Amino acid sequence: MKDIFKGVIIKVVSIIVVAGLIGLGGIFLYNYFTNNILGLNQHANSSNIQIVKEKLKETAELNTGSYLCTTVVTKENSRTIKGWKIPLTRKSFVISYDGTVKAGIKDLTKAEVIPSEGNVVIKLPEMEITDITIDNDSFKIMDESNNIFNSISIGDLNDAQKELKKKMKERAVEKGVLDIAKNNAETLLSEMLKSPTGDYDVKVEWK
Repeated sequence: MKDIFKGVIIKVVSIIVVAGLIGLGGIFLYNYFTNNILGLNQHANSSNIQIVKEKLKETAELNTGSYLCTTVVTKENSRTIKGWKIPLTRKSFVISYDGTVKAGIKDLTKAEVIPSEGNVVIKLPEMEITDITIDNDSFKIMDESNNIFNSISIGDLNDAQKELKKKMKERAVEKGVLDIAKNNAETLLSEMLKSPTGDYDVKVEWK
């Protein structure tokens, strides 16, 4: 009877020891996995994020859409006194300019770069008109009615240019330059920011 009891105790102790060894082994493997495998992955993700951020910083401004147009503006006014138009002071002119409207992202450093399952997600700010330029060599006076009492001045032409730029912007947006720039930016950045070694994929999203 004592031998049977002693045998049972030995078996119980053996089971406890084996269970303890298995538990210690599991803890060791868990620590190794989290400290080494996951640690390496986290380090890789951090490095990938930094690489992408540096590329965005180097690029700074991105223009991926443009619209060329010729715009005509008509200006007319007369000298006034308390809202009353003075006779014989009316002047008017019609001018045209060629111009270019650019669309894109003015500051790529405002983009958010986020790790996602070993890949990189870039959230970009919305597209905007980044520049409007007028070709001064294309300037044409299509009609002019000058007046010795109220001649056309440089200020009149400057005001006309401001109005031209406003019209150019409105027309470019109407013609879809922002959508074109958005599609081009997705294609360009996905290619430009992808991993040269294939370590990660880049996904472009918008804020």
